[in-house]
Amino acid sequence: MDAIALQHVSFTYEDLSHAKGASAQRALTDVSLSVPQGQFLCVIGHSGGGKSTLLRLISGLSLPTEGTVLIDGNPVHGPGMDRSIVFQDYALFPWMRVKRNVEFGIEQANTVLGRGLSKHAIAQRADEYLRLVNMQDACNKYPYQLSGGMQQRVAIARALAMDTQIVLFDEPFGALDVKTRRSLQTLVSSLWARSESPKTTVFVTHDISEAILLADRVVFVDAGQITADFMVDLPRPRTVENLAHNAQAQEIEKRLTDLFYESSPAEDEEEIALSLDAVLGQEVRPWQRF
Repeated sequence: MDAIALQHVSFTYEDLSHAKGASAQRALTDVSLSVPQGQFLCVIGHSGGGKSTLLRLISGLSLPTEGTVLIDGNPVHGPGMDRSIVFQDYALFPWMRVKRNVEFGIEQANTVLGRGLSKHAIAQRADEYLRLVNMQDACNKYPYQLSGGMQQRVAIARALAMDTQIVLFDEPFGALDVKTRRSLQTLVSSLWARSESPKTTVFVTHDISEAILLADRVVFVDAGQITADFMVDLPRPRTVENLAHNAQAQEIEKRLTDLFYESSPAEDEEEIALSLDAVLGQEVRPWQRF
């Protein structure tokens, strides 16, 4: 059984159709996708092509207009503790110290899934994952005291410490400088590979080199549909340096570059969401309140 399955899924920003002078925005059209357990899938494409919408449907933060999203064969009706997510804007609780942010995620999973972890065990687990992302020395700091890269390390620690079956990343490094982005790409890849049973991972990006560095498989999303789907059969561990001289990696890069040039950028999904806010006069992006 696949860890994730989308069956003929479509999604439309229906709220726009109810607003004066606005038309509905179709973000995905008849998308079917299966992701096996333990696969690292990168979803790539232009901004506004439907990548983030696809991820929100898998996370349960949005529900499909048509079709079905399944996790381990069960329909998705909303967010669940079988999935954790890392956003581009870090999404740490500003009133909580670093360690407390990580502990909170573990506690939620512990309560919902009935794992029976003690407070001491939860604290130890938080310490372990902060060490893995090299943030143990910042455990008593608040998010505002950290750089963007440091905050994202904490967000990654929290997501992985929850020990969910599925980990979702929504362009988590898009706002970071090149050096920090490379460091966190290596971190995510190493943490995924170190597990005896790797987590099923869906990673949204528009960065071609990032997709080649991380993915077992790449799907290209354009204008709300999957237009390409192929495996990245490159040995691990991977680095930017060794991929630069790998003929197969260069061929994959050319294929993805061609896909970008053959397709057209769409209206940015974030701009669509902002336009909904403006038209309706209310917040319609619940994933930003995570």
